[in-house]
Amino acid sequence: MAVQERKELIEKLEKNLKARVLTVVTGDRQGMETRIAPDILPLVSEHLSNIKPTEDLALFLYTPGGDTIVGWGLVSLLRQYSEKISVLVPFRALSCGTLIALGADNIIMGTHGFLSPIDPSVSSPFNPQAPGVQQPGLATLLPVSVEDMVGFLDLARTEIGLENEESMVEVINILADKVHPLALGAVYRAREQTSSLAKRLLSMHLQDEDKIDHIVKELTHELPTHNYLIGRSEAENDIKIDIKKPSAEIDRIMWELYKDYENWLKLTKPFSAEHDLGTEQNKTIHYERAAVESICNGKLCQHIFVTENVIFRARGTLAGMQGVDTPALVRTLSQGWVAAEDGKVI
Repeated sequence: MAVQERKELIEKLEKNLKARVLTVVTGDRQGMETRIAPDILPLVSEHLSNIKPTEDLALFLYTPGGDTIVGWGLVSLLRQYSEKISVLVPFRALSCGTLIALGADNIIMGTHGFLSPIDPSVSSPFNPQAPGVQQPGLATLLPVSVEDMVGFLDLARTEIGLENEESMVEVINILADKVHPLALGAVYRAREQTSSLAKRLLSMHLQDEDKIDHIVKELTHELPTHNYLIGRSEAENDIKIDIKKPSAEIDRIMWELYKDYENWLKLTKPFSAEHDLGTEQNKTIHYERAAVESICNGKLCQHIFVTENVIFRARGTLAGMQGVDTPALVRTLSQGWVAAEDGKVI
């Protein structure tokens, strides 16, 4: 972990932006994904308490998304410590990350920056069960996407040509037969909540109601899929989000800082138990998966989300073969946030 290099990059960002910088990175490493969740709020609060109220505050953000109401809470915390908020987008700030960016006075998107739609996917006990073999006593449920639900209804209406009320009722009954009505209701409420939060966040720094409505409609209704990536030009020219292009120097520092997190958290290297175990029979490994960092009292203050796994290979016997190795198995011993300073756990 290149702690000193990352600390220096954050200090350079602060100097060039003339603002205090807080970094929030939730990783999307395949098999080790993390998301913005309620447990991040007290950590952000602690960092802001150390930073203290400041005239300009910048949030360096990389995330695949998360809980939208937590995004609202995060922006509310930032607003308590500064009247001028910037969100720095070096690469991906998706879903809930885009929602957070909407609450900033300045969205500073780097050359490689991407936003995304903010239509939610909902997980609830009423969601349909995922296909395939389930572990005994542990059912895997499919998240229900707003756009998937609307897409099904649009398919019936526009492509198949069902228009009369009786036909559409039958289509809705088919949908409700596959997805519990309470799950469908949760999906609808989630989109309404996300739209409401987006409007409130934009209203913190925008007065143009028509512009606000246009941005919210584009991000919640008009884009083709939840995974759609919105580049800097499209965000500014088509969706009408106020985007600021960083200077060449700030752009370079933002990208170098992202690459440091990418290397540290192994964002581009899928998790493989077989690879990590190698030729050993068992091994205990700590996986660092997300981070919240800031400079305080000359040190890099950190909260790191860590999973401790034991990976082992049970000896098995196949028909007619003795001592055949079985696939690597994983057992999680613990996981959660740990506090550190300059890379040392405290």
